Amino acid sequence: MSVGRCTGRGWIICHIGATKESMNTAFGSVLALVGTVLTGIVAGTELEPIKTVGIDANRAITVNQRVFFPVMIWLQDPANFASARAAGINTVAGYWRGSGGAKDVVEYMELVRKAGFYGVMPFDERLKANPALLAYIHDDEPDLSSLRSDANIVPGKELRINEKNPLWKILDGVTHSWSVLDPLQGAEFTLRLNQAVEVHSLAICLTISQGLAVAKDVSFMGDGTEIARKSLENKKDRQQISLATPVRFKELCCKVHSTYPDEQVWGSIGEIEGFDKDGNNVLFCPAQQVPRKWPPETLEQYRRLKAWDPSRPVFMTVTGYFLPLFKKWSEEELASLYPQYVAAADVVGYDIYPIYGWNKPEWVHLVHDGTAALCELAGNKPVYAWIETCRGGQWTGPLEGQEAVTPAHIRGEVWMAICRGATAIGYFTHVWKPAYRQFGVPGENVEAMKAINEQIARLAPVILAEPAKVKVSVTFEDQLNGDIMAKKSGGYIYLFAVNYDSRQRAGRALIEVEGLKAGARIDVVDEDRTITADSGAFADEFSPLGVHIYKIR
Repeated sequence: MSVGRCTGRGWIICHIGATKESMNTAFGSVLALVGTVLTGIVAGTELEPIKTVGIDANRAITVNQRVFFPVMIWLQDPANFASARAAGINTVAGYWRGSGGAKDVVEYMELVRKAGFYGVMPFDERLKANPALLAYIHDDEPDLSSLRSDANIVPGKELRINEKNPLWKILDGVTHSWSVLDPLQGAEFTLRLNQAVEVHSLAICLTISQGLAVAKDVSFMGDGTEIARKSLENKKDRQQISLATPVRFKELCCKVHSTYPDEQVWGSIGEIEGFDKDGNNVLFCPAQQVPRKWPPETLEQYRRLKAWDPSRPVFMTVTGYFLPLFKKWSEEELASLYPQYVAAADVVGYDIYPIYGWNKPEWVHLVHDGTAALCELAGNKPVYAWIETCRGGQWTGPLEGQEAVTPAHIRGEVWMAICRGATAIGYFTHVWKPAYRQFGVPGENVEAMKAINEQIARLAPVILAEPAKVKVSVTFEDQLNGDIMAKKSGGYIYLFAVNYDSRQRAGRALIEVEGLKAGARIDVVDEDRTITADSGAFADEFSPLGVHIYKIR
């Protein structure tokens, strides 16, 4: 397989005849010339240097005033660039320090350029006017939620802090969450409250884990005076601690004097509770979901970047948490957060991996729904979707229990996104199981990606053209879910149809086209077959997650 030839097809065809002025009139002749063009592509062909990058009225990205469809790959060592080219990738997104031996993003961009890609990179002033720089990109997933607490817990001098299991979990009200105390014996920490509280009794919830020490003798001091001492049982869950009289304090210090020892010197405590006369836990300090980076921070970063270099757009990838399905944010938070994130970028994308990320093939329709929702939020800004390519995720259990991502899944998800308005896509290829690899795509999926991406490259001037003005609809039998996109180019109507039914069932679809005459010939692109239309409509069969592209004069 010629690595350069595969990617070269995409780059050349994406640009031929694709200026705004000539796209509609020239595309028919472009298709006729495809065979000739491909014979001139050889391995190592370099991309056209970028002079200008823009966004047109159809939300398409333009390079040197010609439409361009980015097909991206995320965060790759240059050792994987050949594999990426073989899969039809044309753009590398993301960089981490030291990748491929590059000391900084400038050196990495040179490796990207020499390998025949454009780059979507973190901002660096030295990248300005780089001939391979397509765009800048924000830090990944600023909306990724995490728990944070206002609890003020001061560790003792000898206590080693575990950031993954922080001390504030001792007060979060969740008895099965826990805070690491390392070492457990002699561990001491102080709860500093905003105001004094009156406590009538205390409680401590222990956690029991194989090989870990367990707290035995503990004491509590309120504002420097000992108020309780308790010898605990070696068991999990809540153990009550009585007080001789109610105690008022603003600081509560807890110390572990002895332990039930085990293999490890460290252990954990699930919760510390203090109850008032009515039985309310006055030490309770719930954690709150907060984004990794608040929108005002991203907006300020965007403004600084654009002030320095207005010549390149700024990308931002958010998680799928803008969909209410995930219930990460309240309705009010959804309405507040995401419009602000969109305002801090020129091009916005998202990542939802139904199978790789959740092991739920029945969620495959979320790629369709996510693209539709983000396009509505984005308005006239381009939208991209990251597409899963394999199994091997780190959060979905043992590898043998993970569902496979098939070529049909990849193709279906790509066209779900495009039919709902995506004008760029990206592929996520990292795997953690059985071992970490940045490009862990099985061979059959690489071949599928290559075929999909070559087709996108060849049809990019149509995909990125203005919508057709005729009314078009698709109706699947048995209430299957499907979608259709209509574009007009070169005297033809092109229809892109996908069966995105989450039950992954095959079915027949009726496609209605305003003004379609009985007997009209319909070419099914890249399938070597035609369909004869009835008056105003035609029908076709779709496999599970099947995709068809139709061309009508």
